[in-house]
Amino acid sequence: MKRNWLGLGLAAIMTASLTAPTAARASEPFDLTILHINDHHSHLDPQTFDLNVNYDAAQEGEKVRLQLGGMSYISSLIREHRNDRSLLLQSGELNGTLYYSLYKGETDIKAVNALQPDAYMVGNHEFDEGDQHFADLYQTAQFPILAGNIKPTEKSPLYGKLDKPYLIKEVNGEQIAVIGVIKIEKTKESSLISDDVEFIDEIEFVKSAVEEVKKQGINKVIVLSHLGYDFDQLLAAETNDVDLIVGGDTHNLLDSSGEAAALGLLVTGEYPTVVQNADGKNTYIVQAWEYAKAMGKIDLKFDAQGEIVSAAGKPIIPVGGPYRVNEDGQWVEANPTALANIQKAIANNGVLVEGQTDPAMEQIIAPYREALEAEMENVIGSIQETLSNERIPKPFADPKDANGSFAAQIVADSFLYSLPHADVAIQNAGGVRTSFTQGDFTMADAYTMLPFSNTITTLEITGEEISNVLDEAIRYSQGITQSTGAFPYSSHLRYDVYLNAPEGVKSAYNIEVKDRETGEWSSIDMNKTYVVATNSFTALGKDGYVTFEKAVQKDPNVKVETYIHYTVPLVELFTEHLNNGVVAKPNVDSFSLKSVKEWQEESSKASDASEENDAVRTYTVAKGDKLFGIAQKTLNDGKRWKEIYELNKDEIANPHLIYPGQRLVLP
Repeated sequence: MKRNWLGLGLAAIMTASLTAPTAARASEPFDLTILHINDHHSHLDPQTFDLNVNYDAAQEGEKVRLQLGGMSYISSLIREHRNDRSLLLQSGELNGTLYYSLYKGETDIKAVNALQPDAYMVGNHEFDEGDQHFADLYQTAQFPILAGNIKPTEKSPLYGKLDKPYLIKEVNGEQIAVIGVIKIEKTKESSLISDDVEFIDEIEFVKSAVEEVKKQGINKVIVLSHLGYDFDQLLAAETNDVDLIVGGDTHNLLDSSGEAAALGLLVTGEYPTVVQNADGKNTYIVQAWEYAKAMGKIDLKFDAQGEIVSAAGKPIIPVGGPYRVNEDGQWVEANPTALANIQKAIANNGVLVEGQTDPAMEQIIAPYREALEAEMENVIGSIQETLSNERIPKPFADPKDANGSFAAQIVADSFLYSLPHADVAIQNAGGVRTSFTQGDFTMADAYTMLPFSNTITTLEITGEEISNVLDEAIRYSQGITQSTGAFPYSSHLRYDVYLNAPEGVKSAYNIEVKDRETGEWSSIDMNKTYVVATNSFTALGKDGYVTFEKAVQKDPNVKVETYIHYTVPLVELFTEHLNNGVVAKPNVDSFSLKSVKEWQEESSKASDASEENDAVRTYTVAKGDKLFGIAQKTLNDGKRWKEIYELNKDEIANPHLIYPGQRLVLP
């Protein structure tokens, strides 16, 4: 029987017994400060950043390498700014570094216990290990955790625990409602939350919760959201009586001063962002970046009727030494004069502060950090035989003679172990920096193999788009760019390859997909939508993976960032999924390359027989190409460039701006 969850019930609310007048009561003018963080993703330590600090008047745009963020600095900021007229709100979430991979949230919960947020709204990654694990973590939390629109049924271990849709906080005699809400589809599709947990529609839930707190006479309403920046703006526009939305999930750095952007950071909106609600009144939206890099602080002034008359604030980004400067291409520690100028520039910057270490937080994290550092030298598995990282495979006809980057294949396999909802995974060979050498494999080896700051990303794209991106990547690895690292290796995806195929012939053909449930291989369905796991670099369209970028441009919702560092799945492959942590060479049935051939003209008949190579004549843009030159090269008449443009208007916004990897249909 379908439950009616919209009647939320006061028994679920963390608050003292309250009277329930039918209308919001009049009040006195009131000041409230909201401190907030979001999406820390188990990033407990500072991270190295290069910022445009501009410490030298004789230069312009000079960078300083420094340490930024971390829970110790954030904790000190909170202690500095917290007072009896403030609330600290945190929007999840966990998972993303080795702290989580090794300790499964234990370290995170202890750190958040020390912060003591007034309310914490869970994110989708809190469910990455399933209902029971989060129920166990919940028991160790010493801070209020909001369920928002999540409704565990009696069958879930979370029943009776995750049951607080909102809470009421009293600040200096005034009552503030804090309502939690989470994005339903992402939570269900990108974590291991069970079917024993139900949800209420995000907007309908917030509307219902707002009405319920208004009946209690509360006229100051904050939504603690894990919906994402765009969804927060929609929520603001569709609802009434929400004063402030404190956001998370999409990792947005917001700033209205221009100073964060001047540092070289990507700013995606105003702080606060102002949206008119359904009544034409202002709702304010804030978010504080990611990975414990910043704390947001917004000061609100309410009039006697509970309306906001002023809302002003900013992100505060703590940084610290050692401070290094670039001299002749080398990063060296700043000399005393440069150091004094750097510290002065930081002091004069509107969003930067020099971070202060919090001894209490350090006491919590330090033992785990030391154990983690020691763990780096621990053996986590073994390699049966050396698995090469040869980027471009040599031709072979029989799968038993396969060669290429078996290492990239193993990395792609690890993505699927980590993401049970993904259908296939693709990893560029260049993102893997070493081979798997026969013998012991340590944690440090994993980070040496995958040293970049990439994360795991999923994209929902069609079989045709998968075919296109494989073709683009293979061509990009051999073309004028000679970017050999672009060559694609895959998990649950296999294909024959033509090296140096001419235009109009697919480089990857006879593509097959392995069903994760049955283990059976079948031809890829060009019209079917698949969930593809890849790293965040290629997901941006880098290394020639242009179709990924196009798919996101067409519909941003096809892309989901997990924010899990891409080394973590590889570590967990050894420690959790493999038999005794032993990696063996992929067998002929599972390796992504079925055969590799150099293109020859006599191959064209076989190629023409392939459905994928029956396509219209096309041309893939190379570096330096212009439409005129393409027309001259392919049609023997440069003046026919307009014909090419007319055929490709959907792909080319400006005929003078084309980029390598674009596939153009030819007349």
